[in-house]
Amino acid sequence: MNFGVSAFLNRFRSSRSRALRQAAVLAALLTFPAAAGAAESAIYNVEDPSRLMFTIHLSMTVGDQAKVIFPDGREIDAGRINAVPIKSRHPGFTASKYGLGGQVIATAANAHHIQISVEDGAGRTISLIPSQTFAVAPGYGTSFIVEGVGGSGLWGQYAPYVSSPVYIINKAGMPVLFNSFQLFQFATAVEIRVYRPEDDIEYIEIENREGGSAWYHDDKGDHQFAIVESGVTGTGRFEGTLYQGLGRVRANHPGVICISTCRKSEIGGFQIVPLSHTYSRELQRTRRMSQYIVLRGVDFEDLTGRPPFFRGSIRPGDVDVHDSRTGWVVGMRNGEWQELPDVSGLTENSLADIEAFRIYLR
Repeated sequence: MNFGVSAFLNRFRSSRSRALRQAAVLAALLTFPAAAGAAESAIYNVEDPSRLMFTIHLSMTVGDQAKVIFPDGREIDAGRINAVPIKSRHPGFTASKYGLGGQVIATAANAHHIQISVEDGAGRTISLIPSQTFAVAPGYGTSFIVEGVGGSGLWGQYAPYVSSPVYIINKAGMPVLFNSFQLFQFATAVEIRVYRPEDDIEYIEIENREGGSAWYHDDKGDHQFAIVESGVTGTGRFEGTLYQGLGRVRANHPGVICISTCRKSEIGGFQIVPLSHTYSRELQRTRRMSQYIVLRGVDFEDLTGRPPFFRGSIRPGDVDVHDSRTGWVVGMRNGEWQELPDVSGLTENSLADIEAFRIYLR
């Protein structure tokens, strides 16, 4: 596709030395700091009732049913609440610092994380996890544990988006934005409001090669938002894929999209990360690993925590809803779109022949 990228970017792409190019990107990131990318996220979206899909209601009483409540008042039970959080986790996972208090900061087939606040450069979080699923990030006593299994229900068809607003319901029955842990002592319930994204994107497409383009498609056409710094050729043992199906989004947060390349109950997949996040201490190796697609902004802007990839548009795929394309991922081989190959474990070249990836959002 021809997006009319500037002559400067063309010269940048044609650089013979990838090391020099990465140095140029790092210099650009210092010029356009992460805070600039977060500036757009500093404003809470106005909640439009007409876009409300459903609300997840989590009682603070063990034994109650978690509920999904629809705008017309209809309710469905979503699993017995087996445990409620008694404390928060601080610091949360690394990318939680890019979020906002009172919002979902991560959505996944095996756990959702709610950001309460950002303190001392790190997120303070609580989590929502299914009883039959293992999740590393939450920590003891910091989670709602609801009867269920990963990849389904609250972690599938009824999963929230990153940036979904979160409220406590206080003892007077009033909703209050959950942006301080001090509010928790007054909570009778926690509610997550899940809205349709403001940008009605059909799919996101990524060319799986260095210098390739990433764009999203909506009713108005194609819109480039990133350039591929490095493509993916292999798969890794990302543990959360154990609870997701083949060719489905497993997780989304401000610094990653995780895609499963294997059947449920096996482990295997790849991840998509923004270049600036790879400079985090624990992710520095990803720039040289074959299990990651690394993206940078078209004009070197920081993509971390920004829509459409790392905020507000992507949910896990639901393996139980066969007529939905939400969170479904396909690959292009020999110019044709196909189901992703069924690959588990650590590999180096199992995805090398994939020319592009497409992630469906609706």
